[in-house]
Amino acid sequence: MAMAEADKPHDGADKSKPAGGHAGMKHGGGKHGGHDGAMSTDLTRPQLAAVGGISVLLLLTGMAAPANFVNMSLSARDVGGAIMPPGMIMDRDTPGEAMRDMAAVPPRFVTATYGLDKRGDQELTPRIEDGVKVFDLETSVIRWQILPNVSMEAFAFNGQVPGPRLRFKQGDRVRINVTNRLPESTTVHWHGLVLPNVMDGPARVTQMPIGNGELYRYEFTAVQSGTYFYHSHDHVDRQQALGLYGALIIDPATPKDEIPADHEYTLMLQEWLKREGLTYPAMPMEGGMPNYFTINGRAFPETDTIKMKVGETLKVRFIGSNSGFIHPMHIHGGPFVVVARDGETLPPAARYKADTVNVGPGQRYDVIWTALKPGKWMIHCHISHHTTNNNVETKGGGGLMMHIDVEGDPAS
Repeated sequence: MAMAEADKPHDGADKSKPAGGHAGMKHGGGKHGGHDGAMSTDLTRPQLAAVGGISVLLLLTGMAAPANFVNMSLSARDVGGAIMPPGMIMDRDTPGEAMRDMAAVPPRFVTATYGLDKRGDQELTPRIEDGVKVFDLETSVIRWQILPNVSMEAFAFNGQVPGPRLRFKQGDRVRINVTNRLPESTTVHWHGLVLPNVMDGPARVTQMPIGNGELYRYEFTAVQSGTYFYHSHDHVDRQQALGLYGALIIDPATPKDEIPADHEYTLMLQEWLKREGLTYPAMPMEGGMPNYFTINGRAFPETDTIKMKVGETLKVRFIGSNSGFIHPMHIHGGPFVVVARDGETLPPAARYKADTVNVGPGQRYDVIWTALKPGKWMIHCHISHHTTNNNVETKGGGGLMMHIDVEGDPAS
């Protein structure tokens, strides 16, 4: 009978024991039995104290160590939700303002999107008010396409990169109304011009910044002639790198003072940084180096082609509208003559032949190139990386590159 009882199911177990009770059961192979299910340890009190002390030390180290590498004093308000470019080096001295300047353009601020059919550097026709030539500029955030599959979140004047070309004559009285629609303040500087100090444009130096929704009027008389340009002078490192600039051409009061050419092309240079779908201002520092480059807002092969004939001349106005990089601009097919520098026409004895000019930030060169032979001749930056698109060549190049297509007798 004892064997039969042992073979019975366990639902006949002694129900006098409380549920979950395991009195008499041994845990861990019986080594620590008889403790009512409580786990025990072989560690002594001094050993437990040592483990606890090491844990506290590691916790304090984990909290204190980052302060040696990043600025732990910054709050969410200081950073403003900024997204930093991949690879940017931040240390304990990096202020929140620097992080905001290098941050990506928030796509939610885009007010308009433009495809490759939209061109930059389009001449803006002024209206006349009491003898004054009046131009209207408006800043905004746009999505600007530089290649069929690449677009940038850009800061723009009048919805184009570069901004519209302003052209007037020496001696003209001009007024430029600037309305700011950016999510931050801005100003405009008229690079290289002689004008009243209050019209010069540097933020908090000659004027207070133009806030969002505000309008500021610049007015002056053009006393010079030549190749100039305009650009932001508030958060300059950020705004100019995001496209806030445009050409400013002043024709001489006497037409005979203009150096003639059969064709003319204004060429404005810029760098861009696009990573993981976001646009950052390109800068010459860790994490800010550019991976796209444009001439007048387009990267090759979407740049313009200039059509000419053998024997014709071309005036190229190189403008260093970029804010942080030098571009040695070279033209194939023979040398050109440098006839003006930084808006100043060189006297005949000072003009010289070259085939490459180093165009630095803010610099301008006017050169006259003669089409000596038929064919397809390149204008390009001679830094090879600057003629790629994200380090890739497309149809023989990319970035800062364009063609001059010269017709003529192939035997010449």
